[in-house]
Amino acid sequence: MPSKLLLRNFESGHTYHLRHTAKSDSLLFPDQSDYQAFLLTLSYYLRFPDGAPLSWVPRLSPKALAAKQGISQHQGHLPVSLHAFLLLPDHFHLLLTENLGGNNPGISALMRRLSVGYAMTYRQKHSGSGTIYHGKYKMIELPSSSLASLPPYLHTHPGINDTFLKDSLHSSLSDYLATPRPWLQPLPPPIDSTPIPPSLTLEK
Repeated sequence: MPSKLLLRNFESGHTYHLRHTAKSDSLLFPDQSDYQAFLLTLSYYLRFPDGAPLSWVPRLSPKALAAKQGISQHQGHLPVSLHAFLLLPDHFHLLLTENLGGNNPGISALMRRLSVGYAMTYRQKHSGSGTIYHGKYKMIELPSSSLASLPPYLHTHPGINDTFLKDSLHSSLSDYLATPRPWLQPLPPPIDSTPIPPSLTLEK
């Protein structure tokens, strides 16, 4: 039986904590430009879930690009909402709400396009071959009582200094402290200081 952390039973209106890790003895984000490339890919597919692949964008005319991005089967109802993220050198965390569910959930499509798209960008820059990830991404559904506690956990991640976390390329902390980026939807602060259960942090 597969681990429950590898199941892909995304349900509409439910929120999930996802974690994906670099393969052994390597980094997902060797330098600052890699964080920037990942966020560009993530934000693009959040905004244009069924648009042209990001790698095509430089080759398309503005008119052709607008046509491909303007015709959406979702008609303005985006399949996925991003609430928080943390990018560390060897792994990343995402807090996502599934808005579609069914046989073609939005999170599955987003993660497929994000994982493949970033891997292509990474290989073009750093060369090499094969996967850049350690297996499949892990996920766990968050109960409603714990939702508001995960962003503060990510934004005060154990062993990571405040300077790193406040950088908008590394985490969504700046989106909670000021005006959020248009592709991120912050959650309200928790009403108490109850720490998030370790079972929901996906640290192992």
